[in-house]
Amino acid sequence: MPWVIVYAGGAADSALLRDLLDAAGVSARLGDEVMGTMAPYVIAAGTTAAITVLVPDDQIDEAREVVVEFAERARNDARVGSLQFEPWECPCCHEQNDGSFEICWNCQTEKA
Repeated sequence: MPWVIVYAGGAADSALLRDLLDAAGVSARLGDEVMGTMAPYVIAAGTTAAITVLVPDDQIDEAREVVVEFAERARNDARVGSLQFEPWECPCCHEQNDGSFEICWNCQTEKA
């Protein structure tokens, strides 16, 4: 029975999706797991999205619903995260700061 790639992502996301598929009764396994964590640039041309999630060809329809919901949640989480952590400019020294910083890394002025 042939296996079909339904997702390619980082180690944590791929493992989570595999577990969600298993919980939904869909057989799933990870592919390129060792190379994906040790040398992702070899597999995915410079990206870290090298670990694949595979399902049997005959379960692709069952897997589709789980994968689509997983991708939508990931997209929504990324949107919320990007709103919370937008870079900001220090009002005192005008340095750019990472959005997760509450004080300027350069002059320790609090975020306005």
